[in-house]
Amino acid sequence: MDQGNNALKRNKIRVILGDYDQFVASETPAIMRAVTAIIRHRSFDQNSYNHDIALLKLRKPVEFTKTIRPVCLPKERSEPAGQLGTVVGWGRTSEGGTLPALVQHVDVPILTLDQCRSMKYRASRITSNMLCAGKGKQDSCQGDSGGPLLVRNGDKHEIVGIVSWGVGCGRAGYPGVYTRVPLLMLLMVGLLAGDASGKLQAQGKYEMLATPNKNTDERSIVDNMKMIFGGGSNRAPIHDTPSSACSCRCGERNDASRIVGGQATGVNEFPWMARLSYFNRFYCGGMLINDRYVLTAAHCVKGFMWFMIKVTFGEHNRCDDSVRPETRFVLRAIAQKFSFLNFDNDIALLRLNDRVPITDFIRPICLPSDPSNAYVGTNGTATGWGTLKEDGKPSCILQEVEVPVLSNEVCSTQTNYTASMITDNMLCAGYLGVGEKDSCQGDSGGPLIAEREDKRYELIGVVSWGNGCARPYYPGVYTRVTRYLDWIRENSKDGCFCSE
Repeated sequence: MDQGNNALKRNKIRVILGDYDQFVASETPAIMRAVTAIIRHRSFDQNSYNHDIALLKLRKPVEFTKTIRPVCLPKERSEPAGQLGTVVGWGRTSEGGTLPALVQHVDVPILTLDQCRSMKYRASRITSNMLCAGKGKQDSCQGDSGGPLLVRNGDKHEIVGIVSWGVGCGRAGYPGVYTRVPLLMLLMVGLLAGDASGKLQAQGKYEMLATPNKNTDERSIVDNMKMIFGGGSNRAPIHDTPSSACSCRCGERNDASRIVGGQATGVNEFPWMARLSYFNRFYCGGMLINDRYVLTAAHCVKGFMWFMIKVTFGEHNRCDDSVRPETRFVLRAIAQKFSFLNFDNDIALLRLNDRVPITDFIRPICLPSDPSNAYVGTNGTATGWGTLKEDGKPSCILQEVEVPVLSNEVCSTQTNYTASMITDNMLCAGYLGVGEKDSCQGDSGGPLIAEREDKRYELIGVVSWGNGCARPYYPGVYTRVTRYLDWIRENSKDGCFCSE
């Protein structure tokens, strides 16, 4: 673990473990490791030092010995205030002093936020992501930055803070300020180490892009990491190959069914379908648009740790453990300026950790060929593993439903939605007076597709929101894909698009 304010390039960083005397190379069996990835908190503020936290991924695994062992991470919602903490490092032993040869440690009392804010710091400087420790005379100092603040838990030590900042060293009224270590670190470490199957390999140059967020529902398990929001145009996409056209065709639906379990089912009928899982729990859908990117709803990723989202392809029965679908993880999430207040701009791109092979059973959906097409009167097809009825359980088998596309005028004036709820970025589809058919919970982020004259299918909507499921005069509301074609192509151009 290292601080977010470390601006060194990863190929310049060397990590030494098991050291004691930093000026003598032979006194202990220390080891050195290079760094292959820096995962840093995107919201680190150089002025306030808020979110001063980062992870370094080492080039080679470290063998644990009597002199090299990992520190324990804190338990969920543990509060260290009132305990005696221990700071360890090779920092200066006095303000303005020299660096010591031997690693030092000092015990400091950990304060509550209220106690810290009542000291000589301005109360607004101390955020909930920080904790304070010390009472003058004994403190961390220059050179200790990035080191641990530990508390004893039985016969083990847990890390509760990372040395971050302070005024001077050991000054009365100015305790040391530390980054509060969240439970999230455990999850980040787990991701970098690989998933349970050992398939995941970290992909070198990428960073944690993060900002504070509020829990929006039970799916937001932790509350201080999320994705980029704001359109993605202010940050250039990561290009590992030039944009090109692949030797494949998008939007081809597999009409021929296979026989599974004695019943005819449309297995892999919709080969662009992607299933999103969070902590191995299904929660949203998505669709493959090229060999590197999945399109989904922004509300499926906002407030989530996107690096814990698993994306699977080529699935039909998500409950069948005997089938091993193609699996990818998310390296980066890009979204428009989405808000939970009105669900406008409910669209996001997920960049995968590796390219997806295009086969008969995994194939991208076509993007709309005519940006001006409103698709009014078109019969669209929505697919997903969502609930089959309102407040029901998600389906094991991929489902499809056909719904007519309504004009925005009809949706604004002839339904129970108010005109202000339906923006130009939305598309309504469904039946008015009778309801009957609709997308439902768990279908979010999935596709609404329409058949073209050449019998291929194109994506016209992303399942976004609605009032209940299939209620009369409450059609499903989708993100209108034609409004985002330039944005989609610009932010996914390092993927290989199939020919139209």
